[in-house]
This record gives sequence, structure tokens and C-alpha cells, in this order.
Amino acid sequence: MSTPQTLDYETILRIVRQWPADRRFILVQDVLKTLAPAGPEPTTRQLTLSRARGLLATDRPVPSDDDVTRWLDERRREQYGV
Repeated sequence: MSTPQTLDYETILRIVRQWPADRRFILVQDVLKTLAPAGPEPTTRQLTLSRARGLLATDRPVPSDDDVTRWLDERRREQYGV
């Protein structure tokens, strides 16, 4: 019998087609694992956080608690007519 190194693509396909579906599926998964990166990709949390902070940055001062309370009250009046 031939070794895996000497088998050509068509021969391998012919052999694999005879296998049950579950065994072929496992083979596909194993082949796909060979294409996956070896380790986890580095996270970019710090970059994401700094970008998010940049999106939220404005040239205005931070609103006070009284301002926020007033805005919420105005919104409730608009929404509920209270």
C-alpha cells in the first residue's frame, strides 16, 4: 500500500469518499485546524479603549449633576407630558 506522501490528491479523495460522513467531517475539522494560527491573537484592548475615549472627548466641560438632572427632567416632560 502507498504511504500518505506518495498518494496524489485524487487518490486521497477517492479513499475519503468511501468514509462515513461523520469521519469525513472530523477530517475536515482537522485539516482546518492546520490552517488556524498557532496561538491566540494578541488583544488590542488598549487601542480600543484609547480610541473610544477619543470619540467621547469634546472641548466642552463635563456636565454637572444638576445639568444631567435637568436634562432628564426635560426629556421626561417631553416624553410623558409631566
